Amino acid sequence: MNEIIIAFLTALVGGLIGTYGGARFLNLREDYKMKKVRAIAIKALDVIKKYSKQSYMNAESDFNTSLSITEKRMVIVALHKLGIPMGVPANEVFDIRKIHFLDKVIDKDEIDGIVFQIEKGYCDNLFYQDPDSYFAANYTLFAMRNAGKKYVKEILSKMVINPETKQFKEPMNDLSRIFTLGEFKAIQVLREQVHDQMYFDENGQPIKEKLDTLIKDIDMGLWDSYLMWNYEAYQSVMMQIQMGQAIAGAAQRTVVNEEKHFKG
Repeated sequence: MNEIIIAFLTALVGGLIGTYGGARFLNLREDYKMKKVRAIAIKALDVIKKYSKQSYMNAESDFNTSLSITEKRMVIVALHKLGIPMGVPANEVFDIRKIHFLDKVIDKDEIDGIVFQIEKGYCDNLFYQDPDSYFAANYTLFAMRNAGKKYVKEILSKMVINPETKQFKEPMNDLSRIFTLGEFKAIQVLREQVHDQMYFDENGQPIKEKLDTLIKDIDMGLWDSYLMWNYEAYQSVMMQIQMGQAIAGAAQRTVVNEEKHFKG
């Protein structure tokens, strides 16, 4: 009887030790794997940080040559989600061998903040995401932004405002010469919104610095809501606003007339 109990306990303890040891081994291996990928991400950020106060575009070549394709596949989606500005040019598809950065000034403090998050393990769930499917899923958005930037570069930058009538005049009547139908539909709302005097000087000429800032804002996604807004829905909203303003104006005039009549 004692031999049976001893054999049972031996098997039980051995099983527990084996299970714990196996789990411990898996955890240690996972920790090692995660520390390795964190180090790769920090290595990538250190490359970018060397170009502090310069455009991210200046770091592009160094970044692509300093990291292997395998390393970039591990961390590139995480870096993008953490705020490193990347994009896909209009005439290209996503290529892991040639990551493109946007024209934004590198802030060393921002990079240090991202490094801190990575070191603490706050971003571990962002690693190992497939970059091809991630950027492909966002390809339509990148295409819309590229169309918006093309409008600014090819049309808005060549427009003039009549100083007397304050009317905007585009440099060409037929936009289909440079835009596909899909591109034109994507930029219709943005087109109306950027017809704003803030982008032009007192002589009606475009201000280059402000247009450069507009292009950067489009790249950063600040105009995405307008690029994704269906033009017919936009027109409907604007008509409702105008109708509401007209009704409010009529009501105000009625009140004023009644007060005059009462006082008279």
